[in-house]
Amino acid sequence: MLIAGTLSLLVHSLKDVPTVMPDGCEIGANTKRADPRDAFVVRADSKYTRIQDLPAGSVIGTSSIRRTAQIALKFPHLKVQDLRGNIDTRLRRLDEEGSQYDAIIIAAAGLIRIEQSNRINQLLSSSDGGMLYAVGQGAIGIENRIDDDRVKKIMSTINHLPTFFATSAERSLLRTIEGGCSAPLGVESDWLDDRHLRLSAIVVSVDGKEFAEAVAEEYVQSFEDAERLGQVVAADLLRAGGDKILSEIKAKKPTTPADLLEV
Repeated sequence: MLIAGTLSLLVHSLKDVPTVMPDGCEIGANTKRADPRDAFVVRADSKYTRIQDLPAGSVIGTSSIRRTAQIALKFPHLKVQDLRGNIDTRLRRLDEEGSQYDAIIIAAAGLIRIEQSNRINQLLSSSDGGMLYAVGQGAIGIENRIDDDRVKKIMSTINHLPTFFATSAERSLLRTIEGGCSAPLGVESDWLDDRHLRLSAIVVSVDGKEFAEAVAEEYVQSFEDAERLGQVVAADLLRAGGDKILSEIKAKKPTTPADLLEV
């Protein structure tokens, strides 16, 4: 409907938008990003509040390959059990009597959106828990037709440039390593100052036994700068062994959107 001109724009949860857009369309703007980190949430009666403190054998609920792989790498003494459903369903299954889960990991932005931020016990990052988030997580992307100058002018007035540049770099990274398809990729983007962006990335085998990391810092003040930063990190990540890990993941289990759907 956007391409046909029936609609002027589309609003998306950016992490669910393919990095290769339909011909004639683009992500032309972002509103200010919510917290992109993953949240570690425990049962109400738990004495633990951090993932690194959980005892061996504790069970974490998630359906995300990215989270599963990073848990296996960082916390091999923990177990992961599949957990699907919307946020309320996941919280209910965590809290129910006799639950098989000791904790769950879920996007912080989702909990904040439904006014459940009080359930966040720990915000996971490279410096706390050692886990990176999904490309575009916590961001809203606005899609428009490339040739619609009227709409593009309006969108420019609401575009939050720090978010736009950071998520553009993340999406460029993902697009470069996978040709637009989804991958179990963890990222973290940080503004070092008003002009310089650092982008970190990790790819981990599902069993957590192999991983590749890359990080780069660049001057970023345009979409082209952001695209270039993503490409630099992608090249470094593949050279560090990411190409082998991604090939093995795809060979063992074909990746479908359902496999990588994250909440």
